[in-house]
Amino acid sequence: MRWVVGVKQVGLDGWLRRLRGTATFVYIAALCLAVALLVIGFIPGSPVTQALPTSLLSGSDALGGTVPGVVVDPSGEIVFKITDPSLAQRMLYLATMFPGLLLVAEIARRMANLLRGAQDSDPFSAQTARQLTVIAKITAFGGLGVWAVSNVAKWALSATMLESGTAVEPHESPLGWLAVGLIFAAFAQLIARGARMRAELDTVI
Repeated sequence: MRWVVGVKQVGLDGWLRRLRGTATFVYIAALCLAVALLVIGFIPGSPVTQALPTSLLSGSDALGGTVPGVVVDPSGEIVFKITDPSLAQRMLYLATMFPGLLLVAEIARRMANLLRGAQDSDPFSAQTARQLTVIAKITAFGGLGVWAVSNVAKWALSATMLESGTAVEPHESPLGWLAVGLIFAAFAQLIARGARMRAELDTVI
């Protein structure tokens, strides 16, 4: 029995070590990419692209290169590139990606710290549940903030690209961030419940 428990413990430690390594890699990669985008954003002539609705464009029917019967989707979008973007346009384009990368880096950093603590001590503890709950809140509420900032930036950037000055309405959804936050919160409650049940069992024994 002790040998079986020892094998299970070794297997759990291996998984925790691999998950911690993955979280650390994601943290470093997201942070490096965010810094790179920030530097590129201040370089004159750096690329700025934005998808614009076909319904707000003129002359889309005259596009060639397709076989007869293939036309531009009137409810779709076409990606455009600004040849000489201003600093304001570059900053707006940066705001569409930079906050999301920072949030991913922060979530990965906290997850790596949580896994490090779980690897060094008991992973099924109230402290682990509390840390995971904090990560869940950061993911959900931070994701809502990232969604809002990104869509406002796209809205303002599109207004500088269209002759009419019309701003593109946001059409993306923050449900992805909310779903991940809900999953983290659910795991936190399961761990907290398991920790309480084990504590109650220890008092009985």
